[in-house]
Amino acid sequence: MKIGFFTSIEGWGGSEIQLLTLMEGLRNVGHNPVLYGIGGTRLCEECRARGIQQVAWKTVPRPFQINCGTESLADRGNSKSLRRRLRGLIPVSARLLFGNAKEVWRLVRLFRQNPCDVMHVSVNGYELAGLACWIVGIPSLAWHCIMPERDPLPIRRWLIRWTNRCYSKMGGVSKTCIDAWRQWCRFESSQCCWVWNGIDVSHFLAEEVNGRFERRPFVVLAVGRLHPMKGFTHLIRAFASLKDEDVVLRIAGEGNQEKELRGLVGDLGLGNRVEFLGHQEDVRCLYVEASCFVLPSVSHESFGLVLAEAMASGLPVITSDFGPLPEINIHGETGLVVPAGDPSALAMAIRQLMGDVSLAKRMGMAGRQRAQKCFSQDRMVREMVVLYEELVKRGKCAQGEKVNNG
Repeated sequence: MKIGFFTSIEGWGGSEIQLLTLMEGLRNVGHNPVLYGIGGTRLCEECRARGIQQVAWKTVPRPFQINCGTESLADRGNSKSLRRRLRGLIPVSARLLFGNAKEVWRLVRLFRQNPCDVMHVSVNGYELAGLACWIVGIPSLAWHCIMPERDPLPIRRWLIRWTNRCYSKMGGVSKTCIDAWRQWCRFESSQCCWVWNGIDVSHFLAEEVNGRFERRPFVVLAVGRLHPMKGFTHLIRAFASLKDEDVVLRIAGEGNQEKELRGLVGDLGLGNRVEFLGHQEDVRCLYVEASCFVLPSVSHESFGLVLAEAMASGLPVITSDFGPLPEINIHGETGLVVPAGDPSALAMAIRQLMGDVSLAKRMGMAGRQRAQKCFSQDRMVREMVVLYEELVKRGKCAQGEKVNNG
């Protein structure tokens, strides 16, 4: 089965890592994954390195070159200013619809020239790939990797609902995520599905680390993009209340909130207890050195891939109660769940794990077992293949009915 994967994201994060994991898993069981992505991105480079076929529907724009033509900088500036003034005369909704129409027909030509049996579309807000697939006759799956948010523009809210209806089926990476999208788009439950993300469990800790919960300092680990959605400000404030306790916080990741977070650490006098590790290509050693893992997200989160990794590594986890996190982390079994945006509750949960070694061990073991059973790459691939086969079969039946009616 030739399975297309469409994405319009230029960055590199959990969703892109998961997409790559899924494509590799499908290839390993005999299918032919094809990335319909943006040329020049890291995802395309990773696919090329792994021998996964790619079709670039556009490329990352190159940086502006100062001496790249005869037109002066002043002329370029005046030209851009004129274009901006002219654009201002056209209503936003008209510009949006015209631009979308151009993109749809661009994708229609692309999909006709490079067809596949089924298309998996990573939906970011709204995507027009589903409409292009419908025109071409390719069964398509809208795959949501973020929780829905209310867009300020009415025309975009309408487009989000309407474009989702162009797909053969709508799915997501957790039950909580797809339930939210189902309500937002007013879909029937039969039109929706969900499959938990999967990781290569064997890539992480294979054996228990002796004394990881007894050693001091007690190491609290957080991994993720430095963005307000991750709730790291609340975690840092929680540490401010853990005075005179032998515990340190390590935050791995990068993002535009780093300066703000470092400033908060300085203001609270936590400079020697909070470490910023920056981007880490391989976080396995961080899990080994940690005593517990914290994911205090306050928005957007639809699954939390690092949460599955930490659980596979045998760590007890602390999460907020935002969105799907209590669905992944079972309170009192694999870890602790606290109210989102509550530093005092986070501090209490850290104290609880620090003070009860047997509880930390039990939760770490339960988390590992849950990761092996529920969050493995093999399980994810099997369930996704069932979905793709269902869509292909449904598409063939629909084409047969068209022929018979014709």
